[in-house]
Amino acid sequence: MLFRLSRILFWMAAAAAATALFGPTDLATPLTALAGLGVLAAYALARIALRRDRRVAAIAPDSTPAKLHAAALADIALRLNQATAEAASLEAAALAAAATLRAELGAREATVHRVRAVVPPFVDLVTITADGLPGIEHRVRLERSPLGEAVREGRVAGAGDGPFGIPVRGSDGRWAAVIELGVVALQGEPGGLEALFERLAGRLAQLARADAAGEATLGEPCRDILTPRGGSEGTPSWAQGGGCRTQYPETVVTPDPLPAAAVSVAPNRSPAPAQLDAQALERLRELDPKGENQLIERVLRAFESSVERLLPQLEAARASGDRAGVRHVAHTLKSSSASIGALALSQHCAAVETLIRENSADDLQAPLTALVAELDAVRQAIRSMLDPAS
Repeated sequence: MLFRLSRILFWMAAAAAATALFGPTDLATPLTALAGLGVLAAYALARIALRRDRRVAAIAPDSTPAKLHAAALADIALRLNQATAEAASLEAAALAAAATLRAELGAREATVHRVRAVVPPFVDLVTITADGLPGIEHRVRLERSPLGEAVREGRVAGAGDGPFGIPVRGSDGRWAAVIELGVVALQGEPGGLEALFERLAGRLAQLARADAAGEATLGEPCRDILTPRGGSEGTPSWAQGGGCRTQYPETVVTPDPLPAAAVSVAPNRSPAPAQLDAQALERLRELDPKGENQLIERVLRAFESSVERLLPQLEAARASGDRAGVRHVAHTLKSSSASIGALALSQHCAAVETLIRENSADDLQAPLTALVAELDAVRQAIRSMLDPAS
């Protein structure tokens, strides 16, 4: 009705303007004024009608986003882990996570912004394109958008159906990027999406720490992390004169703090094997607290399947001297092993990857032998968890 009235007023204004142009000159001024008032009234009615229609659409029953149950959120979390495991850098992992969230949640947009500087009350950002190149530089206030609030508060910002801001920490503990997720078509239970995004932020921070372990430089003290303390003289960890025989710096892994009770008091739960970090496994269990979706088992079996595919590639590349092939397998295993809590295996992979990246002349046979041995121990630990009777 309002749109129809707006059109009538518009055509009346057009008729008055034409009459003023071609009609008697003494009526030109009042007719021109009438035409202007008619146009303004038509515009105002059109705006009112448009706002009314948008308000009705917003409260319509069919516009309510569909709900995601716990199993669906657990599946999305698993896909996020798989998407980020293959990434070559933290930014690539953030881009892969953003693309996965957009596809799985039906988001209108998903963008990754690199944090350049935080200068209160602003944060300077630069958009990262799909191919990883820098895009548009822009500045947002720390308190007026999910992007700024995520950096200011240090946690996921946004609620309901969005938009959301997901902060990503780099290896130095500072904010490296922010994932901007637009309005989503699917929602979980209250707090479900926020919890999923918080776990994603923790996952990306874990990948950043793993990359930092592989890129660490030599320092004091320096020790071959592939040789355990107290090793035999056949595999010395210290060189004569106090130097280091290899370029594997000792890296101390400090997992995110988790109350001991969260790991120890869970009923009917066998302790984690020594090769797998209990806190990392507990973070996975938080995605499926009741165990209804068997998320832990599915993640471990997915890792087993990945190893069965990658191990022949590693052996073939090792036999042929294909250092690029070895590096690819080591990088892939580094991320996936860190995600299940195999921290020692992740360090072995990081050390091998660093040697190849730096074109080191050191022989790869010893570190690769240690990597494969640790991988066998991790696989045995996984089998013991999947089939305790074996």
